[in-house]
Amino acid sequence: MNKDLNFTSNTLLNRKFKSSERGYNPDEVDEVLDQIIDDYRKIESTSSIDVKALLNELNELKKENAKLSEELEKQKNKIKYLPKDKTIHIDNYELLHRIGKLEMYIKEHIGSIPEELK
Repeated sequence: MNKDLNFTSNTLLNRKFKSSERGYNPDEVDEVLDQIIDDYRKIESTSSIDVKALLNELNELKKENAKLSEELEKQKNKIKYLPKDKTIHIDNYELLHRIGKLEMYIKEHIGSIPEELK
C-alpha cells in the first residue's frame, strides 16, 4: 500500500513551495493537496476494508473459541469418571476384551450363555 501513496511523512515534511508575490503558488499548493487527499482516500478505503475483515475474523475466532471451550468441558467431564491409575484402566479393558471373546466362544460351542453366567 505504501508504494501507491504520493507522499510519505518525510516528503511532506520536506516539501517546499515556490513563493510568489502573494505567498505560495496557489495552483502548486492545490495540486499537492489533491495528491494528499488521494492518499487519504486510499488509506481510508483500505483501512475500512481491513477493519471489516479483522472484525469478521475476530467473530469467527470467538465462535471457534466458544465451541472449543464447550468441547473442553465435555472432555473434562469424561475424564473425571476415568480411573486415576492408567494400569487399572488398561487391565479393565483387557479383561472386558477377554470376556467378550469367552462369550463368543461359549455361544459358538454351546449355543447360548447360561443364565447363571449372565
